[in-house]
Amino acid sequence: MKKLLALFSLGLLALAQEVVVYPGFAEVKEPVVLPPGAWVYLAGEKLSRTAPGSLRLLGVEEVERVYQGTAVLFRYRGEGPATLRYLYTGLSGEVFYTLEEGRLTAWARLKLEGEAFEAQKLTLLAGEAPLLEAKAAPGMALRALTEAPGETPFGLFRYELPPRRIEAGLTEIPFLRADVALVRLLRYQGPFRTDRLLPLERGYRFTAPFPLAPGSLEVVEGGLFLGQAPLPGTPKGEWAEAWLGRDLEGRLERSVNLLQQSEKEATYRVETRFKNPYPYPIALLLSETFPQPFRLDFPEATHLPQGYRLEVPLKPGEALTLVYRLTLLR
Repeated sequence: MKKLLALFSLGLLALAQEVVVYPGFAEVKEPVVLPPGAWVYLAGEKLSRTAPGSLRLLGVEEVERVYQGTAVLFRYRGEGPATLRYLYTGLSGEVFYTLEEGRLTAWARLKLEGEAFEAQKLTLLAGEAPLLEAKAAPGMALRALTEAPGETPFGLFRYELPPRRIEAGLTEIPFLRADVALVRLLRYQGPFRTDRLLPLERGYRFTAPFPLAPGSLEVVEGGLFLGQAPLPGTPKGEWAEAWLGRDLEGRLERSVNLLQQSEKEATYRVETRFKNPYPYPIALLLSETFPQPFRLDFPEATHLPQGYRLEVPLKPGEALTLVYRLTLLR
């Protein structure tokens, strides 16, 4: 016991210098100065939230680790500056967004249970990097994904955050902002229907000003909260779309007339009418699927094996009438 107490005083453990936060855990790297041969890490409560098998010393050749309560005795070959690295399940993070009057803001939401971290380098990686359950794979070391250059290593979205002290509880940090040119959308997407009125969804489209990890988007326009929507992962420079649910003003008007029929097939004339009810331009997106097999005479649309899709820009108050012929085999 006296020997262990002596070893406690030899190692100098600094506060956490580098923290990489994932959706369900964090990879923590702490600089240490090691005495020759052996060193004791006083983990305290952190040990209960450290993923089994993830604790290691980088910079020396480990010989063994001995767990004694909340302390860990390392034996190794080497000495001097090294790094203590572990996966900590008490810290996790995610990305969410706000879109207000055409201003897109990316936020980091960090959740910490336990002692505070002093992060001189703080990185948020959004995406999937699973940990194996210790009960399912006893004795197996758990690994964090190796970081790679670029904005999306191995399918993960990487964001560098300012150095900070991460306190226990929930912390939300805005870290990227950009003005975006919004395209307001209305769409019908679903199976072919003969209802007189068809509901439309309301959405937004814009070019991603920076890589967008999957997350929730809160939309405010004209001082009104319009709702929240899931925002899919989108690389920088590509179109991002978010859908806020049913639109209360816009709807399609439809009429379906039977033109001819036989024992084998029936042909219908389908007319769809729409008028933009808003004082701003919108894009109308239509995508319908039909019972198989079918034939479609609709030259304005893009034909698909299951149906069609069509996008039409409309000015404020502009009306539109679309007509196609649909033949269904009996």
